[in-house]
Amino acid sequence: MRILIVEDDEIVAQSLTIALNEHYYAVDVAKDGHMGWEYATTCKYDLIILDIMLPILNGIHFCHQLRSSGSMTPILLVAVHGDKAKLVEGLDAGADDYVMKPFDLKELLARLRALLRRGQSSLPKQC
Repeated sequence: MRILIVEDDEIVAQSLTIALNEHYYAVDVAKDGHMGWEYATTCKYDLIILDIMLPILNGIHFCHQLRSSGSMTPILLVAVHGDKAKLVEGLDAGADDYVMKPFDLKELLARLRALLRRGQSSLPKQC
């Protein structure tokens, strides 16, 4: 399964990439919302892990644009602890679930698996 991580914090993105690779997921990483949008509209992903606070195109606008384009790819938002208003806004924009930073990796992986079970997609096209 192919996962897109859209995260501007290099340490978080690297940690997630390592953990997901260890669980046999193929991972692409985008460091800002614009780059993430390019990836998301070029390749087929089974799930997107999306930070809310991103440079250039924030996670809420990214999510809204993706849903407006007709994409049903599951989106797991990552939000800073205590930013409930942004989190609600992101869910209303079309995100499927969320975790708060700092997150527990086991919880994130469990939520990811749950979303993947719900959103079984067809075979992804190759990039």
